[in-house]
Amino acid sequence: MRGRRRKQAEGLPNRVYKRSNSFWWVRTTDQKWIKLSREAEGETRMLARLAEEKRKIEVDVSTGSLPRLVQIYMTDHQARYADSFRKEWIRRGECVRTAFAHWDIEQVDAGAIDDFLRQNWGEKLSSLQAMHGWMSKFFSWAVVRRYAIVNPCREVSITKPKIRRVYITDHDFMAIRQALGMYVYTKRVNGVEKSMNATVPTGAMMQVFVDLCYLTCQRSTEIRHLRWSQVDYRKGVIHFVPSKTASSTGEAVDWPIIPSIASVFDRAKSIGVHSEYVIHDHHGQPKTDAACRDAWRDGKRRAGLEDRPYTVKDIRAKAMTDAKRQGYDLDALQIAGAHADRATTAGYIKSRDIPVSTVKLDLPSTSNA
Repeated sequence: MRGRRRKQAEGLPNRVYKRSNSFWWVRTTDQKWIKLSREAEGETRMLARLAEEKRKIEVDVSTGSLPRLVQIYMTDHQARYADSFRKEWIRRGECVRTAFAHWDIEQVDAGAIDDFLRQNWGEKLSSLQAMHGWMSKFFSWAVVRRYAIVNPCREVSITKPKIRRVYITDHDFMAIRQALGMYVYTKRVNGVEKSMNATVPTGAMMQVFVDLCYLTCQRSTEIRHLRWSQVDYRKGVIHFVPSKTASSTGEAVDWPIIPSIASVFDRAKSIGVHSEYVIHDHHGQPKTDAACRDAWRDGKRRAGLEDRPYTVKDIRAKAMTDAKRQGYDLDALQIAGAHADRATTAGYIKSRDIPVSTVKLDLPSTSNA
């Protein structure tokens, strides 16, 4: 939408307008209306915000056009991503801006992109695929906006990472779970070494976290950000809206509060300070991904399983694989996992549930020659 031509002077800077009791600026690069401030905040605040927005698109002779366009793209699109992923998405964009700081968008071809990806993530296929996807979306936007003629990412071939086939055995799962809350150490008492048990301060909450990840088949992010307001005791369900698909498919699921889950909630209520989050730290804030990852790693070490490739994300895969083995079909598991695509559910199971052949043969008999 283009800025309207003023019929009379209002004493405002060029391309700045008043609308809905606020000051708005029509950005020159894409004609988008940018809210600067409320009228009540005064003209000084408006001018400061205008200068801030203009700096974002100013042409710096020491830099190329690509980093400037990447910044515009990031500003316009970051709100589309869930909070849990937004920081990572922005970090990827900053990697692109830094690497191509002196490039104009017309200079970037398939070879430049291939060199950038291989040199930085050649052996890390998951990261390489993620960065390729980020850049491909950016160049698609640039083509639509007429900043570029073609999307050079389409010519870059990417090897998909191997399917993860890690399955946590029941024994190892329970060993790590126990080690999250308690560990054994040796202490000399009256000249005799004795085994002593010690409690991990954050262990009880981490056990609640692990239990809910398994019992609900949800992503660890959904469990870390689970609020008590989502726990509907009246209807007997937990309302889950997966953050990963909140801005796309929006798949949601209501999970029944069965006795085993209700018991976990009762434990959670007795731990730490009062919080709106089920899983929280000693300040009442949701536990971070790093905190849960570190606690899981320490639990593996105390359980003597530090050499196993188990991660927190493998808990969900184990839960869905176990459910399949208990007789639940793919339709039920697709609903449980809040997957928009049935193939995604099948992938979770097939990669970890190794089939057993029913073919039985005997050596051929010489009488049949």
